[in-house]
Amino acid sequence: MAERNLENITVTMTKEEKKSLKQAALDNDCSVSELIRRWLEEYRAKEAEK
Repeated sequence: MAERNLENITVTMTKEEKKSLKQAALDNDCSVSELIRRWLEEYRAKEAEK
């Protein structure tokens, strides 16, 4: 993997949302950070199509 300059972020959510996010990451065999990166890539691709 290429070297990255990483930043920490804080996200405010309910306990239920946090649990769901962790479960989604487990279901996809990845970390929550990777899940968010994947979502961001998909979002960027959709925006580029507009």
